[in-house]
Amino acid sequence: MQATKFQVKLYARAGAIELEKLVPVFHEWIRNKKISDELLIDVADYAHVPQGPGVVLIGHQSDYYLDVADDRPGLLYSRKRGFDGDFQAGIDDAFQRALEACELLEAESSLDLEFATDEVLFRVQDRLNAPNGDATYAEYKPALEQASAAFFGAAPSLERLGTEREPFAVRIHTGASGSVADALAKH
Repeated sequence: MQATKFQVKLYARAGAIELEKLVPVFHEWIRNKKISDELLIDVADYAHVPQGPGVVLIGHQSDYYLDVADDRPGLLYSRKRGFDGDFQAGIDDAFQRALEACELLEAESSLDLEFATDEVLFRVQDRLNAPNGDATYAEYKPALEQASAAFFGAAPSLERLGTEREPFAVRIHTGASGSVADALAKH
């Protein structure tokens, strides 16, 4: 399959997230090129949308959301442009970028955010090249297990989500109890 539009979401540990505090933080990321290998363009505030995308840092290659869907706030990395590299490298890159963004957000003293590493949501926003079915799950499962083991150091439990009408999605229970920094250090 040729899908490269991967999404990775790590959930915030606890507490309410003050979305309005993210807007100036994301603007600073643009000004200071906090993600040096991406062209960051703008910030969109959707905090008024219940269970919506929250606040979005819009980039050319990918977007970074402080997403509040399903009443589970977290950082959602969303690649929207192609990835040059093999299938496993594309998945690993999406995990890496999500974790690095979480680490940057945790370092922001004005936010008081911490992200859990015991559960990760993985989605493919390309129903044509990755329909939500058994064949797609069979193809993605080994790559997701490998990425999870590389970053979180444990054999994961995978749970396919949704229906055929929804994008392919997998909830990965990593079994990890460490921090985002621990996950980045393992890889």
